[in-house]
Amino acid sequence: MRGTPRAEEARPSALGRVIRLADSDAAAAGVLLAATLVALVWANVPGSTYESTWHTPFAVRLGDAVLEMDLRHWVNDALMAVFFCLISLEVKRDLVLGEFRDTRRIRIPVVAALAGLVVPALVFLAVTGLSDQPGEARAAWGVVISTDTAFVLGLLAVVGRAVPVNLRAFVLALSVVDDVGALAVIAVAYTDDLTLLPLAVAVVGLVAVLALRRMRVWRGWAYLLLALPVWLGVLASGVHPTVAGVAVGLLLPVHPPSADEVDAAEAAARAYGRTPTSSGAHRAVLSLTRSVSVNERGQRLFRPWVNLAVVPVFALANAGVVLSGETLAAAATSGLTWAIVAGLVVGKVVGVTTASMAAVRLGVGRLPSGLFARHVLAAGVLTGIGFTISLFIIDLALDDPLLAAEARIGVLAASVLAALLALAAVAVVRAVDRSRLPGLQRLSRPVRADRDHVRGRVGAPMELVVYASFVFTSAGRTAEVVDELRQVLGDDLVFVFRHLLTDDPTSARAAEAAEAAHAQARFWPMHDALAARAGRLDDRAIRRCAVDAGLNLARVDDAVASGAHAGRVREDDDDARAMALDEPPRFFVNGQLYDGPLDAGAMRTALEQTAGRSRTRPAVRAAVPADAPAEDVLPVRGPVVREPVDREPVA
Repeated sequence: MRGTPRAEEARPSALGRVIRLADSDAAAAGVLLAATLVALVWANVPGSTYESTWHTPFAVRLGDAVLEMDLRHWVNDALMAVFFCLISLEVKRDLVLGEFRDTRRIRIPVVAALAGLVVPALVFLAVTGLSDQPGEARAAWGVVISTDTAFVLGLLAVVGRAVPVNLRAFVLALSVVDDVGALAVIAVAYTDDLTLLPLAVAVVGLVAVLALRRMRVWRGWAYLLLALPVWLGVLASGVHPTVAGVAVGLLLPVHPPSADEVDAAEAAARAYGRTPTSSGAHRAVLSLTRSVSVNERGQRLFRPWVNLAVVPVFALANAGVVLSGETLAAAATSGLTWAIVAGLVVGKVVGVTTASMAAVRLGVGRLPSGLFARHVLAAGVLTGIGFTISLFIIDLALDDPLLAAEARIGVLAASVLAALLALAAVAVVRAVDRSRLPGLQRLSRPVRADRDHVRGRVGAPMELVVYASFVFTSAGRTAEVVDELRQVLGDDLVFVFRHLLTDDPTSARAAEAAEAAHAQARFWPMHDALAARAGRLDDRAIRRCAVDAGLNLARVDDAVASGAHAGRVREDDDDARAMALDEPPRFFVNGQLYDGPLDAGAMRTALEQTAGRSRTRPAVRAAVPADAPAEDVLPVRGPVVREPVDREPVA
């Protein structure tokens, strides 16, 4: 049989292309924007087909039991429960495995988000109070508290490298806390009549979900079956049914894959490779599925549907507002409309920026590397883009169709204005950043022997820092060049290795495995083993390198699976991104960015020519790195100041 060309083998399936599209922030924002424009055009077409369509009743009947709502309520009450479930899944994963495990990294975003919830609401209430709006209008204060994460991340994806990569991480962390606050407001402030019996049914369902989690049930359909009665119970209780999605999402199990599960999956896959039968394939698929938490599988299942269907359909059902001269004139003179614009455009900026800088001044936390007050101001402007949850709360808070129309116009106007101001702010920030870059870019973070991976004599007159990834074939060549330089320059050279990740997930796993080796005081043997296999790394090769480096393999597996060292790797990568470093490896010669060839002779010339220049800050503290083998640490001339080393104990 004729072989299939490699290009065809590598061609992604239609489903794969859809999943990649759904993972693109720019694509998700583009689909949402298109749905919004369609809704606006449709709502202004003569004939009132927009409202009549979304008020069409739709019923589900099972025997004598009937559940009937119009199409808009099916979208807002049922489909949006999936949207909020996805948000809670993402929040839960961030808390357990992601960015929010390290509270030091999120203190400023949390403070900024809380102020971004409170200040806009106060601005809204102040404006509605001054404009003498009816009491129902004041109930819409929740409209201005939320940021549309899809639009914000889409806008950041469009501007790309015009902003530091850490700004995106800062805005994302802020948006997650913002979403949690908005969900709490929906659950507490917009619940009217409460019926206890259906609510008790929902609680029993949630207890059953918790019991399944405690029993380590890994099949997703078991949790999905319980989610339906939870949603029905919450719907009948008077609490908004989207709260059911939030509660179920927060209870679903999330955990890193255990070493036993990974080994079982690997064994099943090998068995299928030896004997490719349908039963073997089924066992391999089940083993792989079991190793991934229900939370992460749920995110992968829901995200394409939410980004490309649920949220656009929600916008289609809720963003349509008649933009006639009469409605625009009414909105222009409406205190409600202007309160929403002021809350989102002014309140968000003031709250986020003021709270962030005050928290920094008070020592609550630090801004991410490479971010300054101007970047926080740009982030505050970005958070004024409120759309999805803002429109959702309008449906909860306002029964009067005229007030609802004025509020929708306010949300649309505020979001457009905030987006334009954000683009302007990003342009200004980019111009300022460029004007402050020195002619020759310098290393942003000085080398610290008690923190960095240092090879050579501490305090040597020449310093070579590399930001690199083990998955690039250049990692092997880099190691060869550095070895040649160390042989030639001897104890006059200190070499420092830092991580710069790529889009390949293996890059992060290899870096975390190297940090796990550092915890066993074997970083450099692991570094050399990984560099020797550069460009040919996979999970099995990484484990082989750990064995070759003399490591405790079980400890390495556990550390990589749990993400124990992911934060340490991200710190290096964040520094690199803040300095706009792109494809690894990137070198700093005596603190200055090196743009020459990967050649020992050229690097030696650069090192020697710049060795006499004074650095802006001391480059290396005189302390022996905890993971440096004896042959890599040469005597230090002068007194040694030893600093405490914060690392895992060696078993």
